[in-house]
Amino acid sequence: MKKINIVIAFFLLILCIGCKKTYCPGFPIDLNYFPYSKNQELKFVNSQQNIRNFIVYNNENSQPWSYDWNCKCACDAVSLFKLHPNPDTLGIYLSSISGMIGLSGGEEVSKISISFIFSSSESLSKILYEGKSISYKEVGKYFSDTISMENEDNKIITKVVIAKGKGLLSYTTADGEEWKLVD
Repeated sequence: MKKINIVIAFFLLILCIGCKKTYCPGFPIDLNYFPYSKNQELKFVNSQQNIRNFIVYNNENSQPWSYDWNCKCACDAVSLFKLHPNPDTLGIYLSSISGMIGLSGGEEVSKISISFIFSSSESLSKILYEGKSISYKEVGKYFSDTISMENEDNKIITKVVIAKGKGLLSYTTADGEEWKLVD
């Protein structure tokens, strides 16, 4: 019984002391790579003038959150979007497109990640970039106005291009066809 009381006291001490981090920075507003609004329609065209229409299903810049796994008091903040094909558009083989920029670590950003997931009924393509540790104040300087990411091994999409303030500018399918955003 004495051992159980010691264990309970130890866990209560951990819970009471816990993490003392009270500030986690939010996602920087100057890094608006996904300036979409819900239900906005995006149109992409290829070299044969075929058009693919997508509707913005979700778009958000998260509030910062902290979690204290192993009492490390890490912070995360994300910017993300998700697109679905317009139901009026026939013949689109993509069932969704989603993108995310994530910052982890708090004052010192220990991980920057940018990911895009393109899914169809048959396959899933993921393009991922992970960056280095930098100061949170330097995050805006780390990203360029236009970001291009490639993964030639994907079965659906091999390249994406995004721009600050404009969002997804283009994506290239595995067959080499580039789909560009129509303004």
